[in-house]
Amino acid sequence: IVVGWARASVRVLEDRPLQCYRCLRYGHMAVTYQTDYGLTGHCFRCGGTGHVAKGCTEVVRCLLCHHEGKRADHRMGVSRIRRS
Repeated sequence: IVVGWARASVRVLEDRPLQCYRCLRYGHMAVTYQTDYGLTGHCFRCGGTGHVAKGCTEVVRCLLCHHEGKRADHRMGVSRIRRS
């Protein structure tokens, strides 16, 4: 794309599946949320409570994958989470 004197390359991003911002699970939105399982108060780095990711020194653990018995050695919300 050329805008004025500048040129920029453009690439099409792949479609992202529907993802709830409240629990980070796929296939629904927070407005249609049906359960009490939410991530309020949990650290997005380790899944623990009482602190936030910015100051977290715990081992990285995805709370979503941990609850489902999957490999959980990554942060919540990263693209490594299997979209099922």
